[in-house]
Amino acid sequence: MQVNINPKIKKVLLLAVPVAISNLIDMLQMLVDLLMVGRISPQAIAAVGMSIQFMGLIYVLASPLSIGTNALVSRFIGAKKREEADKVLFIAAIFAFLVSIPIAIIGVFYSKYIFLLMGTSEDVAKVGEQYFSILSLTILIIFMGAVFYAGIYASGDSKTPLKIGILTNIINAVLDYILIFGKFNAPELGVKGAAIATLIAYFIDLLLFLYIFVRNKTNISLKINSEFSYIKRILNVGIPAGIERFLTYLSFIVFVRIISEYGTYTLAGYQVGLRIEGLAFMPGLGFSTAAMALVGQSLGANKPKEAQEYAKITANIAAIFMGIFGILMILFPYQLASIFTQDEKTLQEASLYIRLVGFSQVPLAYVFVLTGVLRGAGATRLSLVVNVTSQWVFRILPSIIIMKLSSKIIWIYVIMNMETYITALWLWYIFKLGKWKKIKV
Repeated sequence: MQVNINPKIKKVLLLAVPVAISNLIDMLQMLVDLLMVGRISPQAIAAVGMSIQFMGLIYVLASPLSIGTNALVSRFIGAKKREEADKVLFIAAIFAFLVSIPIAIIGVFYSKYIFLLMGTSEDVAKVGEQYFSILSLTILIIFMGAVFYAGIYASGDSKTPLKIGILTNIINAVLDYILIFGKFNAPELGVKGAAIATLIAYFIDLLLFLYIFVRNKTNISLKINSEFSYIKRILNVGIPAGIERFLTYLSFIVFVRIISEYGTYTLAGYQVGLRIEGLAFMPGLGFSTAAMALVGQSLGANKPKEAQEYAKITANIAAIFMGIFGILMILFPYQLASIFTQDEKTLQEASLYIRLVGFSQVPLAYVFVLTGVLRGAGATRLSLVVNVTSQWVFRILPSIIIMKLSSKIIWIYVIMNMETYITALWLWYIFKLGKWKKIKV
């Protein structure tokens, strides 16, 4: 029996699912790195763990270029101006490389001081310097890669980045094993080996992208040009999104600090809970990326009604995927948490967090997708106002107050859930107003 699927639903799934899988693979790569260096020493775990957090900030810094590129390329693709899209991708990649140079220099030559500034011990800072000084060379590739990924996704191709991601993650895992532990007559390099493995994998990632562009293996390519006027348009869309991500990242750090006031077991349980919730984020992030591309393409083709229809379809499908995972979180929090720890107190704390956030997965899906809709339309200033205001006014500020008044962590998690619902309703109201469909990029 053949099932006929709505072509728009099929298009959303074909774009979103590979992105979600790519994000999951990237997350698994970080877990593999941590698991392998965990066999070296506690200092190695601390150093690599903090380095991963630093790299999270690097991706935040690259986000103005990736989001701006996505918005501009999707518009040109929708308007059937392939040559303009190719020009944008080339000039954005060149600019990304130039911007990344001073950031990489800081990481290469001053990594030890970054660790000491974060309050680590001298031992951890020394190991961190060995790892992060090498890893910082990948910053040059990360900035360009962020632009390449954004351009390809915006063109409607999510399978090519997935294939590249699978291959390079396998290469990274194999090189980790060989270089960290000195297998197959290779030198035993420890954390340096982990950094070198990641650097090689990223370099291969870049070469594969350049190959598919040169050989026209995807919907977009690189057209050499010097039209830096595109950069202004990219930054006009991207800078508000970058500010939003940075302030959101900062609010996350502050929120962790609030959680830490409730004790070590609560903090550990929260970290375990975040890893479980992170699995639910994967479809949300995938559908958010799909919404950015499809909305941008529809508006570029001067089809605002189609853009709205794609937005609704994408949000509803994301809600179904994340809602199912939310039900599992509500029903089986203890079992899910036991994947990461067997400590009973940590399990109890993690179970509380997992069960409560399970109730917010559906509105969180709408937050992910509608934020993607606004970014794809170029309405990044609206996205900035809504998400940052919600994070700081409706989550952080009330949590600080409750922390002073109550010793029960449950109220902090209740506030967090309420903030998610408020953000979803606010974004839905802005979406229904429809002004986002008229923004020029």
